[in-house]
Amino acid sequence: MRKRANRRQRFFHTVGRLLFVGILLSAAVLALTVFFKVDTISVEGSTKYTPEEIVAGMDVKKGDNLYLWNKVKTTNSLLEQFPYLETVQIRRHLPDALVVTVTECRAAVAVSTNGVYYLVSAQGKVLEQAATDNGLPVVAGVTLEAVRPGQTLEPAEDAYVDALLTVLQTLDAADMLSETDFINLQSLTDVRVGYLDRFDIRVGTMEQLAYRLRFAQTVIDGRLSPSDIGRLYWDAKNRLHFVPDTAENIARSATGQETDDSPIVDPDALDAAGEDDAGEADGGADSGAAGSEGSE
Repeated sequence: MRKRANRRQRFFHTVGRLLFVGILLSAAVLALTVFFKVDTISVEGSTKYTPEEIVAGMDVKKGDNLYLWNKVKTTNSLLEQFPYLETVQIRRHLPDALVVTVTECRAAVAVSTNGVYYLVSAQGKVLEQAATDNGLPVVAGVTLEAVRPGQTLEPAEDAYVDALLTVLQTLDAADMLSETDFINLQSLTDVRVGYLDRFDIRVGTMEQLAYRLRFAQTVIDGRLSPSDIGRLYWDAKNRLHFVPDTAENIARSATGQETDDSPIVDPDALDAAGEDDAGEADGGADSGAAGSEGSE
């Protein structure tokens, strides 16, 4: 009899706990559905898009529950719908408000592909497709296929896309991107960057990209005059040379349209070419650069 009574008591205790939990859950669901409804949605930081456009693009509407929606899904959806948004943060403010804070990115380069231009940010996000380059530095040698505005270029998709992302990140980190005129990636062994409307920086391969861009920037700022126009390139002994050239030839280098006055530098003949160019270049710039490179 005592055992039977204990079992009955445990049964009622278990049932009581379950009922209590059920009542709590019901109360919580009731509170979430009846109270905590979205009444206001405000947008901060947007200049490219109106607050009304961004609110209209959200999965959450006025009257919806403040909590029963997927914040990550909504954030990613906004980033895809509105390409110029770089970051999106959505915060809940009790009892009934949502605050959407955004930051925006800007186009850094125009990638020429099949007669159109894809405007791309420094972080590699495709912002829009345009008929012109919109005055941006033009990227040659990279083909963007099956991409749409709002997508971010992913590494390892293509060697040339990888190179573009690396060049963008490197130029941006060196504060050179805003003064870049073109990026020529037609050959990944002859990478070229137009700079300050006066210089054709022929980096060569991607292996020493960051170092060579920084070094070229140092030489331009410290050893060349504001009137100098020409090519900067490295020979087979890793020495930097400056060769005076014309603005027209530098512009042609953006697409590899060379002339007799501005020949493509054969990597196998760089050493010999460097010896000839050293005579044309400003003596201080050439010898100083070579000395620094030699100490690398």
